[in-house]
Amino acid sequence: MACVLTTLVWLAALTSNTGAEAGDDSDVPAISAVSAVERGSYLAATGNCFSCHTREGGIPYTGGVAFETPFGSLYSSNITPDKLTGLGDWSAQDFRRAMHEGIAADGSPLFPAFPYTSYTRLSEADVNDIYAFLRTLPPVEYTPPRNDLAFRIRWPMRIWNALFFKPGRFAMDPSKEAEWNRGAYLVEGLGHCSACHSPRNFAMAEIAEQAYQGGVLLDKVA
Repeated sequence: MACVLTTLVWLAALTSNTGAEAGDDSDVPAISAVSAVERGSYLAATGNCFSCHTREGGIPYTGGVAFETPFGSLYSSNITPDKLTGLGDWSAQDFRRAMHEGIAADGSPLFPAFPYTSYTRLSEADVNDIYAFLRTLPPVEYTPPRNDLAFRIRWPMRIWNALFFKPGRFAMDPSKEAEWNRGAYLVEGLGHCSACHSPRNFAMAEIAEQAYQGGVLLDKVA
């Protein structure tokens, strides 16, 4: 947790004004001193991609981390650029759709253990930088274990999304200082802090009215 908070502070200092309304990156200035891949590396660290996509003893970012839920276990995916088992055939547009809409490259809905419900707030520029960083990883062929039965059926997620998911980019609060808006962008978006610090309802959706009031953290099993 300390590492994530340190990265948040570092990234907040690195980043200037973040995205405004949904789909608008006009307030996200280019940072010429830092390459897209370098920025993507910082952003991936802030999103804690390594932790959720690296099983114990496994090669980084190859997935296979188990998430235990009341409905069974599901496993994180391989996000290296391997063409057979990873994101090698994903375009930048495919990746943006996954981050912003929770839809995989093949059109199937993702499960919100991958917190697209928070990542939807990210600017297109930041998502592109994360994609650029992930493309630099060594491609590793690895297929995570098969999800439990409840997570092999994806069509119900379309109903879940209709009920509980509101896509859209972060909107700055003009009544707040720039530092507050940068912090809110990181906490509500890439840091997805509410995922662990908010209670959930019967369908495992975050209860927005009780955001950040504490939640049950389900252990990940390697």
